[in-house]
Parts: sequence; structure tokens; C-alpha cells
Amino acid sequence: MFKISVVVTPVEAVFEAVAKIGSLQEAARKASEYGLDGLELSLLDPKVYEPKKLMQILGKYGLEIPAFSTGLNYLHYGYSLSSRDPMMRDAAVKRLKEFIDLAEPLGAGVIIGLMRGKTSKSMSKEEAYRLMGRELKEVCRYAEEKKVEIFFEPLNRYETDLVNTVEEGLKLLEEVDSTALKLLLDTFHMNIEEPIIEESIKRAAGKIGHFHVADSNRLAPGMGHIDFTSVLKALKEAGYRGFLSAEVIIEPSFEKVLEYTVNTLKNAMRGL
Repeated sequence: MFKISVVVTPVEAVFEAVAKIGSLQEAARKASEYGLDGLELSLLDPKVYEPKKLMQILGKYGLEIPAFSTGLNYLHYGYSLSSRDPMMRDAAVKRLKEFIDLAEPLGAGVIIGLMRGKTSKSMSKEEAYRLMGRELKEVCRYAEEKKVEIFFEPLNRYETDLVNTVEEGLKLLEEVDSTALKLLLDTFHMNIEEPIIEESIKRAAGKIGHFHVADSNRLAPGMGHIDFTSVLKALKEAGYRGFLSAEVIIEPSFEKVLEYTVNTLKNAMRGL
């Protein structure tokens, strides 16, 4: 019913909720060994990766790339769609278009999470939101041309003050009005912001393009208290049939994360 992937990065990222790998081929081998269907790649510079090479590496192990995560560009460089600095906004749009170029031949989506930015001390929330929306429309126009989906992720209030809830995400989708724009829902953020995760998932029916799984403590599914059988039941009822991608803290090891993720999610799917 659902495919399973895990988020990995081939660089020394400052973001803790991602597997830092030395070799993409080794990560693909382990993911295949544990029964996963894909790897979501969190990258800094998409231009250093050739689509054909990625296809070769992952194809060897029967894996797909459901999406490219872009947030490292905010954490490392400050690229932001809502930045007060027009040069940083331009850099964010340019970088996202480069991700779209990489995603196109791979049939992958592009995630906008941290790269939407947040309100700075020198501007109002309304102005930050306006700038974010304007630049997002430019990115989506380009994505439409390339037939690539953009996955916008509501994040919890401790990471940004721009679009924290599913309701706010749906409002943004209506305002941007792009066929390329979908929501990325994440159980970790939803556990903080949504009164009832399952009801929020159902409200987003037809608008969900990608789905992140992490338990209540941001560890792998099964290491906290989220009821994934109930969550997946809501996803099924909402008509979602895509990837469940584990964006989690890699503890105690990458292998244990893969084991817990696959066992928890497959057991949950059996209960549907």
C-alpha cells in the first residue's frame, strides 16, 4: 500500500534528523537489505550529482528517489524564500530550480521545508509571508514547466513561524494556486501542532504529495508513542498511496533505524 524510504545525506550536515553517510552506494545496499523501497536525498548542491549516476546506483538495488530535501541550504547558507535580503531570496529560488532540474529525469519531488525561512527581527510576519508566497509562486511556475511536484512542509513553531499547521498549509496551497504544489506532512511536526493527527491528515485529502514519518521523540517509528497503525489508516482514507519517508535522528545506529522503521510500518500496514 505504501512504499518506505529513509532520508540520507552524503555531506556532514548540521541537521541532526538525517543519516550522514560516507557512500550513497553503501546506504542503498543497506536500505535494500532491510527491505526499503527508496532513499530520500538531502543535498546541499544538486549540481554535483548526475541523474544518470543516481539512477545507476539506486537502480542496482531496486530503489527509487521519492524526493530531494533542500533544508541544508538554509542551515548552511541561509538561503530563504522570505529573507529580507533580496540576494538570499534570489539564491533560494535559483537553488530550488536547480533541484527541480535534478528531480525531473528521476521522477522525484522537491521539498520546501526550512528554505521558506522565518520572520526576522527587522520585518513583520505578514511581510515575511508575502515574500515567501511571491517567491514560491516563481518556483512553482518553473516546476509546472518541468512537471515536477513541490512538497511544502508545515513545520512546528520552534523551527519557523511561517506555516506551522495543516490548515495553514492548505491555505497557502489555495493562495499559490499551482498544480505543482502539494503538502508534505510529517508526524513529528504534526504531533506538536495538530490536535488530532489523523483528523488533520483527512482534511488534507487529495493535497498530500509526500509523507515523513518520525516518532514523537524524532527517533525511528516504534521508538516513541505515535500510533502508526492509526496514522496509516487515516492516510489510506485520505487516498494517499505514496512513500513513507523516515526523517529521524539516527540513534542508536543506521541499521537499527532501518530495522525499527520497516518493522513498525509494515506491522502497521498489516493492521489496515
